[in-house]
Amino acid sequence: MLYRHLNHAIPADASVYSDAWRRVLNRLGEYIAIIAQTMNMRPLGAKLLEHPAPYVCVRIHLADHPDVVVRLAPEGHLSREIYFGRTMTTHNLPVARVLHADQSRSLVPFDYLIEHFIGGSNADQFDDPTMLRTVARQVGRTLRRMHRVTAPGWGAPGPTGRWLFADWQTALVNLHTRLAPESVVARVFGEEEQTAILTLFDHPAAHVSHPCLIHGAVGPHIVRCTQGEHINLEALVEPGAIVGGDGMLDLARAINPAYPQAWRTGLVEGYVGLGPLHANEQQRLWLMRLLVCCWEACQRFLKGEPYAPFRDQAVALIDEIIPRENLV
Repeated sequence: MLYRHLNHAIPADASVYSDAWRRVLNRLGEYIAIIAQTMNMRPLGAKLLEHPAPYVCVRIHLADHPDVVVRLAPEGHLSREIYFGRTMTTHNLPVARVLHADQSRSLVPFDYLIEHFIGGSNADQFDDPTMLRTVARQVGRTLRRMHRVTAPGWGAPGPTGRWLFADWQTALVNLHTRLAPESVVARVFGEEEQTAILTLFDHPAAHVSHPCLIHGAVGPHIVRCTQGEHINLEALVEPGAIVGGDGMLDLARAINPAYPQAWRTGLVEGYVGLGPLHANEQQRLWLMRLLVCCWEACQRFLKGEPYAPFRDQAVALIDEIIPRENLV
């Protein structure tokens, strides 16, 4: 069988895998064969791509078409990825175009989609600051265009198509709770800073009336590019947990202090090159930057990595946004 090499025998006692993941990986070749046959593909070969959870991705080499990737979710659903890919394509924005999606689970027992394979490399592999700054400008321009597209709701669509949150504050609190659990915040920040962080979600700058299309997890690692005479942005991949919300979240995550200065400089140049930020956008960006530094500090603490510079930057931003006398 053409796809037999895709099967991975995962022992039942391998606790790192859930039952759903074991079931999919044990029979991956069979599932890919079913999907390929249903889509009338003429495959020359297939390769399991290295990819972090929650997806399994298989690249299929086709005889008569460009290569495609079958992306499947052993657990959960792919509503967010389908919405992001199709909306980006509709507005001629760089993305891996979704060719087919099936959430019925009637053919195979999981959600899957088929998308164009995007070659090249990710921007986080660039060592040359000039190259990184060049592609970051393109990303900045793309984000600005995305943020002019109205989204149907806040957060992301669920499997029924219904969007998950009633407003931006609820979506933002949910994301904060996952990235910065209360027990971790208490170990990274002092009591005053903890109080300040909790007040951010009721800050006037946090209120946004209309959701827009966002990526939700912007950084060099999600930027797919090709190099020739010039460097070209090909696609923004792997959308984050929130794809409908405030564009300033995208901008703040993109200029995370953890990323190289060339990337951050180029991205801001590209974003404001299509017009300066309005005063309310600047306020919201300030708030989002504070949250991003808080999240980065907490995530690094959880991983046992140095977190103090990000904590200190968050504290400095708290002092600028919320004067100390307002905390007592």
